Amino acid sequence: MPKHVAFIPARKGSKGFKFKNRTLFTHTANFISQIDWFDEVVVSTDDPVIEELALPYGYSVHTRPKSLASDEVSIKAVFSDYLTSSDNNANTVMWLFYLTVLYRSLDDFLDGKKLIDVDKAKSVCSFIKAKTHPYDTWSYKKNNTLTKYIDNDVYRRQDKPDAWEHYHYVCCFVSDELNRLNSELIGQSTVPIFLDDETSGKLVEVDTERDLDDWCRQHKYKGANI
Repeated sequence: MPKHVAFIPARKGSKGFKFKNRTLFTHTANFISQIDWFDEVVVSTDDPVIEELALPYGYSVHTRPKSLASDEVSIKAVFSDYLTSSDNNANTVMWLFYLTVLYRSLDDFLDGKKLIDVDKAKSVCSFIKAKTHPYDTWSYKKNNTLTKYIDNDVYRRQDKPDAWEHYHYVCCFVSDELNRLNSELIGQSTVPIFLDDETSGKLVEVDTERDLDDWCRQHKYKGANI
């Protein structure tokens, strides 16, 4: 069986909600503690406070170079730097855990593991129904011209084909597949997990303190760290 590695990107800087990764760290760590098939958990960070938070869990720390610590750097570049500097072999399975994704169900991660271990998928990512259908999106150019991104004249909702957007809720890949994935870790080999409306409705990504307050209130969390 391949080695499974949980990978937590947790850089120090963040806009708006300062040091949000410090606040959110324990919540994700507690979820990962429920999973007994991770061989290693790696935290990629440039923040000494995050390093201290990782120590009691026995996590490995990948020291994020300054060149990869801004919000302009893709997650693919961060994975590439880690894999280049580690001794993991070519079939190590890397699992992405964004701290800002709060809802998680173990069953969904078991589904992803089955796709990798049993069905031999090289890349897996979850998808939700697109909030706005691409047939309905327009560009507005400087010459005051409106143009549909996808040329069509479909006006009935039921006539529009299904449209999905990726969501890094469940996301994993075999390490030697990374170069064939795009900057969002999606490629021709990616096997989708289509999330139902119930699960999609529970997903939230924390960008602001209000996002976190709303989620904590809804789920009855109290205290500084959720």
